[in-house]
Amino acid sequence: MNAVSPTCLTDLVPALRWSDPAMVGPVLWHARLVEGWWSSMPLPRVVDIAGATWLSYSLARLAAEQWGHLQLGEFLPSLRAVETDLDDVAEPVRGALLATAGSWERLVSASPAAIGAWGLPESCGPLDLISTATWRAIQPFTQEQGRAAAPSPALMVEAVRTLANWLPQSAPDHVRSALSYLTAATGAGGAAAEAEEQPPPSAATRAIRTLRALRAQRDEESRSGATPAEEQEAAAPSESGEAEGGRRFGRRSLLGPDRTLRRPAFGPPKGHGAEQAAPAPELGRHPLVDLLEDFFRNWTDVERTVAAERLFASDPVSIRLLADQLGVELREIRNSQRTVEERLLQWLGSPGGAPLTKHMRELSDHLGAAATVDHLITAHPDHPVDVPALGTPLWRVVITLFTDRRLHNGWLVADDPHRMRWQTREMLGDAPSTSDAAIRLSRIGIRQQAVRAWLLSTPGVTIREGHVLVDPSIPVENAPPGPGYGTPPDPGPEAEGTTTANGLPIRRRPGAEAPHQERPEQPAPEAPQPPQVADSARCFRAPDGRWWHRVDVTADHLNGAPVTVPPGYATHLGLQPGRLLCLTAPGADLLVLVWRDQPAFDSLRPLLRRLSAQPGDRVFITVNGDRLDARRLPAADLSSHSPTSRALHLIGYTAPAPTEEALKIIARRISEDGSDTRAAEPQSLVEALTERGDTDIAGELRPGLLPTH
Repeated sequence: MNAVSPTCLTDLVPALRWSDPAMVGPVLWHARLVEGWWSSMPLPRVVDIAGATWLSYSLARLAAEQWGHLQLGEFLPSLRAVETDLDDVAEPVRGALLATAGSWERLVSASPAAIGAWGLPESCGPLDLISTATWRAIQPFTQEQGRAAAPSPALMVEAVRTLANWLPQSAPDHVRSALSYLTAATGAGGAAAEAEEQPPPSAATRAIRTLRALRAQRDEESRSGATPAEEQEAAAPSESGEAEGGRRFGRRSLLGPDRTLRRPAFGPPKGHGAEQAAPAPELGRHPLVDLLEDFFRNWTDVERTVAAERLFASDPVSIRLLADQLGVELREIRNSQRTVEERLLQWLGSPGGAPLTKHMRELSDHLGAAATVDHLITAHPDHPVDVPALGTPLWRVVITLFTDRRLHNGWLVADDPHRMRWQTREMLGDAPSTSDAAIRLSRIGIRQQAVRAWLLSTPGVTIREGHVLVDPSIPVENAPPGPGYGTPPDPGPEAEGTTTANGLPIRRRPGAEAPHQERPEQPAPEAPQPPQVADSARCFRAPDGRWWHRVDVTADHLNGAPVTVPPGYATHLGLQPGRLLCLTAPGADLLVLVWRDQPAFDSLRPLLRRLSAQPGDRVFITVNGDRLDARRLPAADLSSHSPTSRALHLIGYTAPAPTEEALKIIARRISEDGSDTRAAEPQSLVEALTERGDTDIAGELRPGLLPTH
């Protein structure tokens, strides 16, 4: 029976279960794996996506960099059960182990710190030994039990020869050293030597190659508007016919200004022949894929590439890099992205996109409030299939189109994940059976297929002998205050470098006492109520229930200065003092909201530039999950408008309205439940606006509504 192992990396590495994601995330980050994959994704799938070599190396880095004091057998307990003969260990690690440790058992019983003191030879460092051990722990989860799947030696030799032939003269020394190692390890040097024994091309052959390359180069660059100096530089082929090979394989595209290496894009960009290289899925077998393929087929190459690399990618490529790879202007990439987004939204609302829209509704109901990415992929046979026009699997498109859920640590969640974890522990405190736990979790939207994975990924929850046990001493991140659920561990004194890119420090609230300080016994003060968004200045509730915050744009904001937000709005978004929140803005720009002495965006400059904002404009922002949306209201001369119209403008409402209706609109926009009862008492409405800090709106309303004294 070929069953997929449910084991996650946290099951293999116990120290990882309670680690800070911010600490291990950079080491375990992979472009094709979702955030927090180590606590939710089965290891065989991780190996299938990222490879056992990458995973073993990443684990070795973690052990050496963050758990250097732990024995390898404690870091990876399964290593103690692995019987390994040193004859099965490849050189040069085998020789280093024989000369130092003497046995595999001593390696497993040693810590990375101890291994570093063994006096290893230069050819084999501590990380090489540690990664050999982590590879043995990963091996049972590879596709072939008992041995690793080896690549074709012939293909490896051919790959190394290709790299050697295409390596530019400007390649740095460390790249050449890496190529020398690969050449020696694969034996490709002998093949290259055989090629060198062939007679060199004649002078006539070299001349013909040079003329062909020069003519093709000039034709192409004259169409692209290259300068004569650029043409002259590119028209200097080497004696070996390098110009022809370089033009044919696009080698010049790897070189940037001053002949420096650019970051290469491996393989042709999507939309430029990549989809023809891979066999397309058989028509009719995957109706959802066929539907999207028919929609994307008539798009331009640039539009399809932008959709694949920016809109539907797990790690969107920057606009500048994409423009560089495609050889187009930045403006064309930006315009294409706007076109792609608008066209996609229109299509989803049209009869043509109705089947996909229906599928999204049914999928949301099937997945429930929380599901892993694997649950999403296996929810429909079309999901793992690539859309040929994009070269992107359908499930990546589906994740992008979800509006009712977001990715959090490898889970697609439709609610606040921290609150859901706390609710899970709260309803399972009496150690119910797993079947009873599943019934209870259904109340918060956890479906049967996700119950076990959800329980095992919840801090302090374990399954033992068919019962769910909760350890209340283990804290839940962002849990509501209350007895029995602990508090997050004290982060300690502010460490150097714990600041955002704009210099805002990330620290505990000033005046907060460290837990080791003794305090006189006194009655516990009543916990203060957290600030509410309905009582916060410049925060307004839309008819759909979302809260928008108004930012009055200044020149400093455009230059990258921090932008403060009310504590009530930050609390509404789930932020707590001393923490930060990363948000994805339109265009995949990353914005950071951090709460130090007061909550503030580190900078809104990328967003303001995208909106073409100017000083005096008003920008309204709202957040759904980890996505931020924004609307710009340009500055305008409102001196001829009525006071109520100017007041409406301050809440983002620009349509004309009589005074009575304007008061109801304003009352609804500052009410928690959207009621307009305050509009019946203008005095009460003005006082409420003043109390929440909206003195500008109150100032517009007061002269015309209240009697003067």
